This record gives sequence, structure tokens and C-alpha cells, in this order.
Amino acid sequence: MAEPDLMTPVSDRPQYATGTIPSLDGIRAIAVALVFFAHSGFDAIIPGGLGVTIFFVLSGYLITTLMRIEHARRGRISYRGFYLRRLLRLMPPLFIVVVVTGLLAAFSVIDGGFTTGGLFSALFYFGNYHVIANDYHGMPVGLGVIWSLAIEEHYYLFYPPLAALLLRVGRVGLSVTALSILCVVVLAWRYWLVFHGGTEAHITMATDTRADAILIGCIMALLFNPRLDPVPAPKALNDLGIAAVCVAVLAGTLLYRDEVFRLTARYTLQCLAIAPLIYLAVARADRLPFRWLNARPLVYIGTISYTIYLSHHVILLGLAKHWPQLGWIGLTLLGAIMTLAVAEPMRRWVEEPCARLRKRLHRKTLAREPAPGILPVGAP
Repeated sequence: MAEPDLMTPVSDRPQYATGTIPSLDGIRAIAVALVFFAHSGFDAIIPGGLGVTIFFVLSGYLITTLMRIEHARRGRISYRGFYLRRLLRLMPPLFIVVVVTGLLAAFSVIDGGFTTGGLFSALFYFGNYHVIANDYHGMPVGLGVIWSLAIEEHYYLFYPPLAALLLRVGRVGLSVTALSILCVVVLAWRYWLVFHGGTEAHITMATDTRADAILIGCIMALLFNPRLDPVPAPKALNDLGIAAVCVAVLAGTLLYRDEVFRLTARYTLQCLAIAPLIYLAVARADRLPFRWLNARPLVYIGTISYTIYLSHHVILLGLAKHWPQLGWIGLTLLGAIMTLAVAEPMRRWVEEPCARLRKRLHRKTLAREPAPGILPVGAP
């Protein structure tokens, strides 16, 4: 069989690439729920770190999908447009949360406070290395979650030129090989650090040790993209079998507690199990057992997951400080209510206006060189 060609016009591909992908909002909801419940006191039984890994793989898949669409339509990637859209997507909620959190810390509503380095690391996306070097000191408690945002931002900064080069070459095999080699290098680097005195904080939170999770999502977007490439006819037993194997692998990575494995191969295996589940969630979004990901409550949580992620830990730790008698259940329930009370206004008055502006900018960019038959996938 001839190797697929990434240069094939997107309009010649299946009509899967129209509109948004509700099932992926469902996956976002699952990911942010894992993080939320782990931080609310259930971390002994709920793997919050797995939620972050899901976000990484999903981000790689979505961004590369958007780049494939743009490159197929225009023959190139608009760096200016890409970075401006990312800025409008990420910075307004982050800036608001950072300012409000800083004020809460200044009035002792929550513990901690910003140092100059901590503030700049939060706003300029090197929070993961600040947290690694300072053990969460230098910023208000609960805001340490920005370590993962820094990894994604570094990916947004450095991946587009590589993606543009791979898409220009246009050969799937070469592209997948190049990205796979980078994944192997990152895995080997984690092993080297484990056996040469690397800290757990560095191994778990640094861009140079966790970027492979995003790259695996990129590989899926290039190799088996259910949004842009032909999808095999549904076979319930095959789909269920693949999903069952992936879930079993994820469970195994959580149950096997060897320290070296936990800091090295665990992340790789989790990503390799998450990617097929994302594929099935898109390719079989209208079929059981994946249809439930399109449920309105899950889709809604997915659409506000960014603000939930940014604000939830600050809220939970603030509640625990002032009302320690709440206990796990009370803390979880009240924390969820307050987090949603923050996320909904942010969605309505900040994120949605910025999303409309992003779409206008994107349409203006695409209008310079229009192509029929496809609408852009909704931005993550």
C-alpha cells in the first residue's frame, strides 16, 4: 500500500473535519476531574497525574490536526496567526487567575505569595522550572498547577516550525519516525536522570522530560487521524477489545509501583494507551461505549476545564485553611461549587469573547487562500 501523503488537499479527505469535537470535551472533563478529585484529598485512589498526561496527549493531537488543516488549505503555517490565537486562548484566564490569586495571598486569604521570580514564571510560562528549583515557594499555594501549562506553552513555541517542515516534506513515515525518535530520546533522558541523581520534581515536571506525551499526540494526528483520514468501518468487538487493552495498560501503570518504572516508562505506556482511546472517542463518537462522552454535562465541563484547572487548587486549599472541619466530602462538594462559580463567568465574559476573536482572526487568515469543503476543527 502506498504511503499516505500529508499534502493531499483536506477537501479530498472524509468529511470528519467539520465543526467541533464534543467527545474530546468529554475527555477534557475526565482529565480535569481526575486532577480536581486528587487535589481535594482523594489522591491515594485517584491519579491526578494521569489527568495531566491526558491533557498533554490531547493537546498534541489537536494542535497538529489544526496545523494539518491550515497547511493543506494554504500550503504553509501562519506563525503569527498561530501564536496570536494561542495567546488569546491561554493568557486572559491565566492573567486574571494570577492577579486574583496574588490579591488573595496579599490579604492572607490563602497562604504564600509571589516573589518577583514566581510572578514572572507564572505569567511567562517557565513555572515548571521555577517550581522545580524552588519547591513551590515564591507563589501562592495552589498555583503550582501552572507547571503543566509551561510545558504546553514550550510546545506551542517550538513545535510549529518542526510541524511546518514535516508537513512540507509531506511523508507520513518520515514525520512519524522523526517524532518517534524524539520520544525515545526523552524516555532515555528520563532513565539517565533516574540513575544519575535527577530529582523526582525535574523528571515529573520539566519540559525536557515530559514533552514526549505531547509528541505522541502529534504522531497520532499525523498517522491515524480520525478527524482527517479515512476511518475503518466500526467493528464493535475490535473497538471494545482495543479500549479494554488500553484501560488495562493504564490500570497496570498505576498499580505497578516500582520507583524506576514510575518515573520512566510509566509515562510512555500511559501515553501509548491514551492515544487509541482518543482515536476511538473521535472515530466512534456516536457509538457505545463512547457516546457518553458527548453528554452535555461532560461537554460543558470540558469547555470550562481550563479555568477549572487554573483555579481549583487555590480554592480547595483556601477552603481547607479556613474550614478544616469540612472533611474530604465537604471540601470536595464546596470546592466544586466554588470552582464552577468562578469558571462559568470566566467562560461567558472572557473565554467566549476571546474565542470569537480567535475565529475571526482565523477566518481572515484562511480567506487569503480559500479552499472548499472544510471548516477548521474547534481550537482546544
